[in-house]
Amino acid sequence: MKISKYIGLLLILLLPLYADFAKLGTSSAQFLKISIGRGAAMGEAFVALSDDVSAIYWNPSGLGTLTKREITFQHNEWIADIRHEYLAAAFPLGTFGTVGVSVTALTMGEMEILTVDDPNTSIREDTGTGTYFGATDMAIGFSFGRMFTDRLAAGFGIKAVQQAVMDMSASGIGIDFGILYNTGFKGLKIAASMCNFGGDIKFSGRQLDRVTDPFPDNPADYEDIPITVQTTAAPLPLIFRFGLSFNPIENEASRLILALDLNHPNDNYETINLGLEYGYLNTLFLRAGYKVYLNMDYMRAMTGGEPVYDEEEDRVTYPEWGDETEWLLNNLTAGVGFNLKVGQRAFRVDYAYMNKGILKATHRLGLTIGF
Repeated sequence: MKISKYIGLLLILLLPLYADFAKLGTSSAQFLKISIGRGAAMGEAFVALSDDVSAIYWNPSGLGTLTKREITFQHNEWIADIRHEYLAAAFPLGTFGTVGVSVTALTMGEMEILTVDDPNTSIREDTGTGTYFGATDMAIGFSFGRMFTDRLAAGFGIKAVQQAVMDMSASGIGIDFGILYNTGFKGLKIAASMCNFGGDIKFSGRQLDRVTDPFPDNPADYEDIPITVQTTAAPLPLIFRFGLSFNPIENEASRLILALDLNHPNDNYETINLGLEYGYLNTLFLRAGYKVYLNMDYMRAMTGGEPVYDEEEDRVTYPEWGDETEWLLNNLTAGVGFNLKVGQRAFRVDYAYMNKGILKATHRLGLTIGF
């Protein structure tokens, strides 16, 4: 098979990247978008690298490049005291390929139900009721990747997704697909992936069961009618990624990796993700990255730019940059990693920092074991 055929397969996955609109806040299961592993420190530019067990998240075709078993645990101190946990393992099965399993969990502890405050009074009535509720998100996945030639790999994944709050829940199935081609020139890799493809999901549960007065304005006493509130279904956070990775420096002492991803999500604007990783003696790794939104109106709005209504185009625009330019640090990332080999086992500890602009920064800590 010629290289042109490989590139053609990648372009098929790239077609959705040309859309120029965003449906902000319209997808469900947002926890599936929280990145993990080394890629989180590299500006989330990792689809073409995907050379460890974290390929399960970024691009399942990368599993086909693994030669040793790996297991990883990632802990993320997310915003608003939310915790994000990720556990995954990959098992190479010789020429058959590599299988991977993963578990993702988002937890936020218990929260107290408050009474409703009356805005017409000066006294706050939103006091605690003594009753608590919880909210959790979880996904369990199975992935497979295989080398089809000495340079071409492809893979897929399937995951069961569930969100729960109080006694309501929503569940669905998501599918991932990826392809990766190694050109053989200075580590240049070309890759594309599609993640979280699936149907819409909607909440159901006892909290949606209510009773209502059929004639509230009629003084007669009528028996209440039981009803069930219907929630709106929302799609999973589908994302298309196309990426390149390149090793301009690679020798016995040092290796520098540059990575670039083009991302198109179904609920936000397209981004260009830039990342780098410098490794010294395959022991110490320094990483950094940044994400740039392609929509300039959105970037200006992120700095507090004032909206202006454009009568000719019948839409709101942001022609001027705002004063809060430090908000552009949003999604600036950095990290460090350490490799340690003990006998036949390799241990890697990774730390990733991500600036979240007007929100506090997030911190990720991961442990990966190869054996």
